[in-house]
Amino acid sequence: MQLSFANLDYLRRIVVASMTALCPLLAGAGEVRIGGTGNALGTMRLLGDAFAKLHPESKIVVLGSIGTSGAIKAIPKKAIEIGLSSRTLTDEESRTGLSAIEYAHSPTVFAVQKKSKVTSITLSQVADIYSGKLSNWPDGERIRPVMRQPGDDNTRQIKGLSAEIEKAVGGAESQPGLQFAVTDQEAADKMEAVPGSIGVTTLALIRSENRNLRALAIAGVEPTPENVKSGRYPLIKHFHLVLPKELSPDVEEFVRFVKSPQGRKILEDTGHTAP
Repeated sequence: MQLSFANLDYLRRIVVASMTALCPLLAGAGEVRIGGTGNALGTMRLLGDAFAKLHPESKIVVLGSIGTSGAIKAIPKKAIEIGLSSRTLTDEESRTGLSAIEYAHSPTVFAVQKKSKVTSITLSQVADIYSGKLSNWPDGERIRPVMRQPGDDNTRQIKGLSAEIEKAVGGAESQPGLQFAVTDQEAADKMEAVPGSIGVTTLALIRSENRNLRALAIAGVEPTPENVKSGRYPLIKHFHLVLPKELSPDVEEFVRFVKSPQGRKILEDTGHTAP
């Protein structure tokens, strides 16, 4: 049975609400719970593991994906201590006492399975894939896009590449029978599993979770730190730590670790560049 995007979004809200209600009951002393955008979770687990070796008295717990909005809602309810966001805070969110620190960014990428021989894609090809005009890869395999819900940040980013892509993706969102995913991890799972797939993720997620995926160049421009810094590569995901007004000593120490040389090395190794 296929679920609509509306039903999926409703189910996701239920999951987020359940986690928000349950997490405060599970918290322990010296524990720092982190949650938010799925694109940042793999790297946060690596940072948490490295931090724990230096601070065995602290415990970093990285939850499953609750999205940026879920994280921002969870912090005031003390369901988590640190949120992971792919956007800045709104004025209304800032007025609640929250603050956001941009700690890194990473290329947003079109990705295919590693076994695919495709290494680059043009913007016109992207539009043709989502509109259905281009239905097969050069080797004849059928192209199968993995879709996200209309309000997803990855979707918003690729729609901003051109008017043609925005129209094509908008049309694909209402097409029955396409593969779809609610979270960043589910999208990566489907991209790995579905033959001929293509989808949108981040270089950070691919590297930090050791995914069997290849990030494509866009019109020959690779998603490298150099091309991101120069502005040649067009898609960048900005990552923020969302923090409450009052920080525990463990949270303060972890934030310092993320900014430390050891933390920066982990970020660089997982496809991030400094903001």
